[in-house]
Amino acid sequence: MKTVSERLGHTNAAMTLNIYIHLWPDSEERTRAAVDKAYADQSADAQPQVDERRSRSPAR
Repeated sequence: MKTVSERLGHTNAAMTLNIYIHLWPDSEERTRAAVDKAYADQSADAQPQVDERRSRSPAR
């Protein structure tokens, strides 16, 4: 929200929310599900990929 606010030239995220709040779903559950999905998608993209061959200790 902060990035959107800055791009629109608003002074803060609250201003953006006050202007565009009517675009969010009326249902609290639908809103919660959409936010949860966005965070899950972002978290999945941010997970570092581990190379199993490199993560093991060398055999001695």
